[in-house]
Amino acid sequence: MNIEFKWKPIKLRAEDDGDLQIFSQCLYEAIVLPSEIKYDKRKKQFAMALERFTWEASEGKDHMLLQVLCILVVNGVMGIEAKKINQINKIKNLLSISNVDNNILLLLNDEDIINLNVKKWSCTLEDIGKPISPAITPNHFQNG
Repeated sequence: MNIEFKWKPIKLRAEDDGDLQIFSQCLYEAIVLPSEIKYDKRKKQFAMALERFTWEASEGKDHMLLQVLCILVVNGVMGIEAKKINQINKIKNLLSISNVDNNILLLLNDEDIINLNVKKWSCTLEDIGKPISPAITPNHFQNG
């Protein structure tokens, strides 16, 4: 069975914490390069290019995962705080995205955090590439 036939590009919008939980599931272990992170203070917009894994199309079988380029955009960003993210050539993995008291937190490996202070926020997540077989397949821990 070829997973490419089951994969359909995602285009999602988040406006509340429940929506962000879905984003977090889709972006689990996504690959991030700090050089692919941009913040436009004037537009109050944060954008990040990621290589995400197709958890939703793998039928719970990690060996069936593909990797696809996507763009995460957060609107309504009043300010950004990023600890230890300035290691420009170091590849990171996104572990979760959540909202805590009008702060969208992007938790990365190595205890790196991107904190987006938001007001009247919304997010979009959209696949913009074709899926490829990843060089390394992460393991996804499932409940049950």
